[in-house]
Amino acid sequence: MRAARIDASSVFVVVAVVSDREQEEFREVLMDIERAAGTVEHKWHKSHSPKRLRYLELAVGRDAGRGEVFFGCYRKPLPYFVPMIEVVERAIKAKAAPFYTARVIVDGIDRQKGAQLTNALRLRAVSLEMVRSRRDESEPVIRLADMWAGCIRAANLGKRTEKDILQRAIEAGYITRLNEKTP
Repeated sequence: MRAARIDASSVFVVVAVVSDREQEEFREVLMDIERAAGTVEHKWHKSHSPKRLRYLELAVGRDAGRGEVFFGCYRKPLPYFVPMIEVVERAIKAKAAPFYTARVIVDGIDRQKGAQLTNALRLRAVSLEMVRSRRDESEPVIRLADMWAGCIRAANLGKRTEKDILQRAIEAGYITRLNEKTP
């Protein structure tokens, strides 16, 4: 029997960062980590491997986002909206205190999709203002989520260093997997 090979296009990774702390302070910590790692304002695919791995190591080492990063991996094909709704809902409900109101920021979502996501989350009893769009260039929290998504995707492809970082982050309680081992 031969194991099926997983390629990057067969897996959809969703990462949500749910933080109830002072957001400006959190952004400053993340930007300090970006400067130290040399990834300033770069996403996973635009960074060189040693720099992006250093970024993740620093984030975990400094507890920047510890307990606030959640993810799910899903086999394609499927509508991307389904796993996005599931991960965002489960992450908010896992982290939120009673009587919360969430602000959801999504990388590059248009207004129509933002309204659809807002309605879908409200139907699932998530208390939120509205889904908003931000570009990764202006939002260090989105870049944090993107770096983890890239690492998780690489780990699913069998890359040893990314697997090790992800496993250590899970064991340390830094990042939480929200769905069973798929793929």
